[in-house]
Amino acid sequence: MFNSNLFKSTLPDGFGETVNISLMSLAVSDLGSLLTLVWESITLNPYFIIAPLPFNSEDVRYLTAAVPHAIFVRIAWWITAFVTFERCLCIVIPLKVKQVITARRTLVINLTIFVVNFLCLCPIFICRSLAKKTPLPLVETVYCTDDYFPIEKIGFTFNVVSQFSAFIIDLVCTIAIIQILSMKSKWRSETASTSASGSKAGFASRDKKIIKMIGLISGIFILCSMPSCVNYAVTVTFWEYTQDKRYININLMMWALIVALEAINSSVTILVYYNMSSKYKMVFKQMFSKKEQVSREKH
Repeated sequence: MFNSNLFKSTLPDGFGETVNISLMSLAVSDLGSLLTLVWESITLNPYFIIAPLPFNSEDVRYLTAAVPHAIFVRIAWWITAFVTFERCLCIVIPLKVKQVITARRTLVINLTIFVVNFLCLCPIFICRSLAKKTPLPLVETVYCTDDYFPIEKIGFTFNVVSQFSAFIIDLVCTIAIIQILSMKSKWRSETASTSASGSKAGFASRDKKIIKMIGLISGIFILCSMPSCVNYAVTVTFWEYTQDKRYININLMMWALIVALEAINSSVTILVYYNMSSKYKMVFKQMFSKKEQVSREKH
């Protein structure tokens, strides 16, 4: 609902502004991540698992929920990294940023992020496929090719590279933004004259607010992404981690933590939009005021 509210607040302005394109793409990826996570939670329900269904719930969960969820999460990570990079350019080259980051280039970059992340995890769908199991009718299972493990390892390797790349870009750009804004804020404070002290103080206060906001967003992103990066890195370098029963409890605990943090990362954007965008706040309040008015009319 909150992501659809973002659609209502950005679509009237069109895609002329680069920030609208990125926010729309981020909302789509977050929505996809949450929907696939809801479906995955349904397939993990004990009643769903023991139900006499005509398919293997665990195998179908992996292909229809776990992998698509991972794809949408990676897309959200890369869009977040791109938005941070764009903000960094706005501070480093403020006069040329509109020439470098145009609306068309932003649209192409966001579409590329979607396509590349889907292609990176395609090997998993190639080595696994849903098919009817014989001789039992109407029973679906997952068939694996002979080179299943090497192909899936390639997919996981791409996944790890994608995660760490987005993580490093976001971290470096965030540090650069905070450092540059801190230097500018300090320079304004030192060069502020007596006649314009109030104006300069206002600029310094605004810079501090931006630094605090960016630091909070980056901190949430880093906190939510770090366990996933570590877990995938261990999976690629130590393949027995997911195959040996000795590590099953650690593996399950890590995945429970990762999924919870990914859900938080996809849901907490509502707070960022509500505090940053006055138009989003207005549409948000209008949407709920209309619902309250309709409920009162019914009663």
